[in-house]
This record gives sequence, structure tokens and C-alpha cells, in this order.
Amino acid sequence: MPREYKAHFDLRMGRLMVVLSVFLVVGVIALVVLALWAVLRRAPHGRSGVAIEVARLSEPDRATARSHLRREWQGASVALVAGLASCVAMWQLGAAQPEWHGLPYALAGGVGALVGLLALNLVPPAPWPSDHRRLRVGELSPRGSLSFSRQWVFALPLAAAALLLLSLILTGLYSSTDDNGLHRVYTRRSLSGWGVEDGQVVDLQYHLSATSPFPGGYYGVPVMISTIVFAIAVYLTLRRTALAPRPNSRALFAVDTAMRTLRTRFVMTASSAALGFHIAGIGLVTGITLRSAHMEAVPTTDLNVAADHVPVEPGYTLAIVLILSSVAIAVAALILLVRAIRTVTEAMTAVTAAGEPATHGIPS
Repeated sequence: MPREYKAHFDLRMGRLMVVLSVFLVVGVIALVVLALWAVLRRAPHGRSGVAIEVARLSEPDRATARSHLRREWQGASVALVAGLASCVAMWQLGAAQPEWHGLPYALAGGVGALVGLLALNLVPPAPWPSDHRRLRVGELSPRGSLSFSRQWVFALPLAAAALLLLSLILTGLYSSTDDNGLHRVYTRRSLSGWGVEDGQVVDLQYHLSATSPFPGGYYGVPVMISTIVFAIAVYLTLRRTALAPRPNSRALFAVDTAMRTLRTRFVMTASSAALGFHIAGIGLVTGITLRSAHMEAVPTTDLNVAADHVPVEPGYTLAIVLILSSVAIAVAALILLVRAIRTVTEAMTAVTAAGEPATHGIPS
């Protein structure tokens, strides 16, 4: 196949892949938006687990449970507001300090999650009342950080964090330094020029070009540190939730378990949402950078027109896959954030239910 004909063939195939990639992106976004709409439009049916357990209590125990639930949703609300405000503050810091090359943007999710967890732990739970006239009841089953939810709820975020750390190590190895000596660019060989003799392309010239931002060591090391600290903070929060003292009355055990489960769900959904936005942001920036880096100029015999560009495989397709995956992860993180907000509203609803007349049967 002649060189010029092959170049035009590659150009047509490259344009076809770009069109297909656009359709794929639009299709994936449409699907995830529909899925998100389906989740959000479905109103919860019946009462939550906490509300059901509260409805079974006697009037004095319901008043005690109500004070605990009120403190629970207040603490979760403060944590949500503090975390989101910290993210906004980091974005404003990134816009105000352009010489930091977007580092605050990369750390926004981790900083927001850490501030939210700190706020959640600073709001102390209401203590269970001590009644010396009642017989003290204990339980022999041990409680740990993983006691109040299914195991996969903890395994998936942990695996995602490990994958993020591994990805940052790999991108750090493939990164190069910019003019300031910061590891934040991706370098590759690209066509810089050519000559034309007797209607033929000759004397191809190449040079090293850099594309940024790329998650090298400049971004990767701070993000890895924040991710590790974030994972430790989640573990300590779950451990504190699990090891908190039980109430003296066995009648309150079921409500106490439901409240710990609700708090665990809030911690895991909110922290998983922050981790998801973390991964999606870094993946999207990396995919866009790699997509731009894997476009090559096509030599042409007409030097009066601008050269066309064709994708270089497999890097171009891998970049598109990374972009699509990042969009899907971002939507999943948004759904988790909505679930965390709904957990807070569930606790608020349970407080309202605790003020209703007691029904010692199972509510319908």
C-alpha cells in the first residue's frame, strides 16, 4: 500500500473512531443519567429500619431514642456541610493560586472527606441514661469496625483506594518534569516537520513534546498521602461507632444496632462518594491528556494546508475508555452522595416517628 494512500486511510479510520467515541460518550452519559433519575424518583416505601425499631418501644424509651436520633442527624448534617464547604474552598484556592498548577483541585475530594469525618467525630453522641434500678444487661458477641454492614460494603472502597494508589504509582513512573522541575507532564515523540521532493514526502523530523496536566509525582504523592490518611480516618470512625457503649436497657439494643448501622452507612456512602470523585477527576484528566498525546500529524505533499491528525493506537482507544470509565465513576459517586443525604433524612424521619404514639406490634 503506498504511503500516502495509507495515511489517508488511517485518517478516515481515525475520524470514524472519533465519531464512534462521541456516540459512546453520549450513550454512556444518557444511560447513567437515566439510572440516576430512576433511583432518585423512587420514593422510599414504608418505614426505615430505625423507625420500625423505635415504633416498638415504650414511651420512656422512645423519648431516649429520639434524643439519640436527633444528635445523630445533626452530626451527619454538620459533617456533610463541612465536607462540601471544604471542597468548595479547595476549588476556590486552586482558582486563586494558578502557580500551584491545579494541585488544590486534585486534593479537594480528600480534604473534604477528612474535614467531614473530623466534624462527624467532634459532634458527641447523646449518652444513654444510666438507671441503677434496672438490671444491667450485656452481650457476649464482639463488635468491630465491620460489624454493622455487609463485608463487600467495606471491600469495594478499599479495593478502589488500592487501585487508585497503584495507578498513581504507574503514572508517576511515566511522568516527566516541566520547565519548573515538577513531575506533571507526559512526554512522547511526535512529528515536527517533513520535506517534499518530486511530489513525495521526505525527511521526516521528530521531536519530544509534552502534554499536561498529568498525574505524576507532583499530584500523585499528595493524593496518595491524603488517600491513606483518609482510609485511616474512615477506619477509626467506624471503630469508634462500633465500640461505643451499649444502652443499659436491652429494650434499646435493637434501636442502638439500627442507629449504628445507619451511621456506618452514612460514613461509607459519603466516604465512597468522595473517593469516587477523587478517582473520576484524576482519571478524566489523565484520559484527556493521553487522548491529546496520542494524536499524530499526517505528512502531506501540500504544504499550504494544515496537516490532519490521526489517532495512534492503542493509546488513543485506551484514553477514550479511561474517559468513559471516569464519567461512569463520577455518576456513581453522585448517586452515593445522594444516598448519604438520604441517610440523614432517614434519621430525621425517624426522629419524627419517635414522637408518634407507641405501637408495640410490627408496623405495616
